[in-house]
Amino acid sequence: MFAKSLVYKKILTYFQKFWSVAFYNFPLQLLIFNIKKNQILLLLWLFLIGIVSESLGRIVGLPYLFLEPEYVNEVNFVSFFILGVCLGIFTMCYHITCFLLDAPRFRFVACLPTPFIKFIINNSTVPAVFIVIYTYKVIDYQIIDNEWHEVVLRILGLIIGFNLSALFLMAYFISTNRDIFKLLATKIDKRLKRTKTLKVNVLANLKGDKQEYLRVDYYLNNWLRVEKNNQNYLIDKALMLRIFKQNHINAVIIQTFLFFTILLLGGLSEYTYFQLPAAASLVLLLTLILIVSGAFYFWLKGWAVSVAILLLLFFNYAFTNHWIVSTYQAFGLNYNIQKADYQIYNLKKITQDSICQHDKKQMLQVLENWKRKCQRDSLHKPTLIFLNVTGGGQRSAMWTFRTLQYLDSLWKGKFFRHTVLITGASGGMVGAAYFRELYLQAQTNPNIRPWEYKYWENLGKDNLNAVAFNLIINDLFLGFDTFNYSGYAYRKDRGYAFEEQLNKNTEFVLDKPLHSYRQPEMLAQIPMQLLAPTILNDGRRLYISPLNFSFMTLPEPKFTNHKIHGVEFLRLFEAQNAPNLRFLTALRMNATFPYVTPNVSLPTIPTMEIMDAGLSDNYGVGDAVKFLHIFKDWIEKNTSRVVFVAIRDTRKKAAITATIGESLLARIFAPLGSLYTNWENIQDMNNDKLIEYAQYWLKIPIERIDLQYIVKGRKINTKHYEKRASLSWRLTEREKESIFRSIYLPENQEAIRQLAKLLSR
Repeated sequence: MFAKSLVYKKILTYFQKFWSVAFYNFPLQLLIFNIKKNQILLLLWLFLIGIVSESLGRIVGLPYLFLEPEYVNEVNFVSFFILGVCLGIFTMCYHITCFLLDAPRFRFVACLPTPFIKFIINNSTVPAVFIVIYTYKVIDYQIIDNEWHEVVLRILGLIIGFNLSALFLMAYFISTNRDIFKLLATKIDKRLKRTKTLKVNVLANLKGDKQEYLRVDYYLNNWLRVEKNNQNYLIDKALMLRIFKQNHINAVIIQTFLFFTILLLGGLSEYTYFQLPAAASLVLLLTLILIVSGAFYFWLKGWAVSVAILLLLFFNYAFTNHWIVSTYQAFGLNYNIQKADYQIYNLKKITQDSICQHDKKQMLQVLENWKRKCQRDSLHKPTLIFLNVTGGGQRSAMWTFRTLQYLDSLWKGKFFRHTVLITGASGGMVGAAYFRELYLQAQTNPNIRPWEYKYWENLGKDNLNAVAFNLIINDLFLGFDTFNYSGYAYRKDRGYAFEEQLNKNTEFVLDKPLHSYRQPEMLAQIPMQLLAPTILNDGRRLYISPLNFSFMTLPEPKFTNHKIHGVEFLRLFEAQNAPNLRFLTALRMNATFPYVTPNVSLPTIPTMEIMDAGLSDNYGVGDAVKFLHIFKDWIEKNTSRVVFVAIRDTRKKAAITATIGESLLARIFAPLGSLYTNWENIQDMNNDKLIEYAQYWLKIPIERIDLQYIVKGRKINTKHYEKRASLSWRLTEREKESIFRSIYLPENQEAIRQLAKLLSR
């Protein structure tokens, strides 16, 4: 029995030791404490882990910002180095914040030499998991398209940048803190040499402080070895407050330094070499969130959430009452005079029958000019083409441009000559506008050849770095820097950054006022391009064109009770100098993507807010059919057929997938998620119906041609398959390659053959 009791006792001892090592170790206790108290800090890490693991944001291309960061249009050692620096800053700010918030509950650390270093080592569980996952994913992604030595160089850039910034901040923090152990020893020695009564009081106070101590039996030392915690000192609370106050001052100094560094970079943000990779800008934004949330918890303790809610309500009230003004303006418009009246009576006033008849006569003249231009292709009645281009960021812009280049080189400009009107949304309209401008310049400059590859490369250059950086600098913090356009001053914001970057990428050919296209469109030198962003106030469409389109805004005359369909930009903002609108701004308004390009506020009462055209019609088919119906008599008499050519960045006949998953959350969010997922399909079916109905009232044939960006999912290597390009304004080389090749797919080649037959008749 005695021997058996000894065995049980020995087993119990081993179990207690194992439990002590496994559970009461410093890294695990810190992680548990952060899960319990500092959830926001961990959520920031989980957000980054979700991105780099391609579990979050893949549709909009967030993972590729980290897996292939781009700096000055290059992915190399420098781009990874800059991202590494920002990740190092984020990691050190995380450690500093945790040290301020958590260290008072683990006060044994104060009795150790170099306590801050030991705290960092033991607090690195989550950062280490992120670094391992990120490094693996970078290697896994990069090795497909690059040699091993290039991949190694990029990983070295990431590691060197991370360590340099982390070591710099760590060195400052350590050098400005006194050795807590020595300070504590001196303090206790002086106090215990006093009277016996004081000794008793000190011990009594320290005994009371012990209630806040969290148990830690083992920790990792500076060499990552496991050591037993033998520091059983009871620490004077007043001394600890003094030490942590010093730590807080150092943290504030570091945070202030980072803040002013960001401001300095913001002042230089227009220079290409100071525009950080978009992933680095995102990490800086998360760093600022981390600093602010940490400060809230440190100063306000349990009141942090309540005060944050009160501040949110205050800022909401301030914005509502215009105490804080944050509007994004349309460059070229005059905001300094009386605002336009956006009311029904005024819309009726600018769409009177006499005005609409005047605009129809003008448009008939455009059609006559188009007819004469097309007669050189054939003695027969020409084929009239409506070009419908889809939204979809840079993906759609490049696919639209690539398709137009291919058709132009194939038929020597014949396709564009037969195109009367271009409608659509977002990126597709940007690609169409760029090709249209090159097509116009080529008519007078033989050195301009729109089908050249370099123009496609221009459109594929990064357009996100500048926007992401300006989101942090000018939109969230500064917003005081201005610029002049056509005699008016405007605030530099991320909308300005988007336009300027697009302007540079396209070699400044689109930097024109709206009215500069009036004569070329009137003479049918180029197709008309009708931009139609959505008005958030009421869902109407804002028709932006150098020509007058008032007839597009009205319902059929016999339907007197129907709502006005849209608003003509030129007439509503005539007093605000509408023809002077920057064409790049018009393209941006038509391509307003949430959180990337901001909603533009136009000078009306009430203020008109503008959103992406894709919100109401991602293809512009509805506008094209409306135009066809208005001028159907002329079209029936003067053309042989009408062809709707859709350049789509999605497959027309996609596979059917399950709408509701098995999980509870999937079923809860299924109604909203299904509407968002199927919005494009809903628009597709509505557009198909419009064209079907049009064939009933039009006496000449209507044809439909779809040119689609399709990803077949070809096998790249044993582990990877080709993926669809993301919905972003920055694409990877692999994504660009898939877009470039898509025109050669059998479905598109067959569509091109059908189109060739229609143009040859």
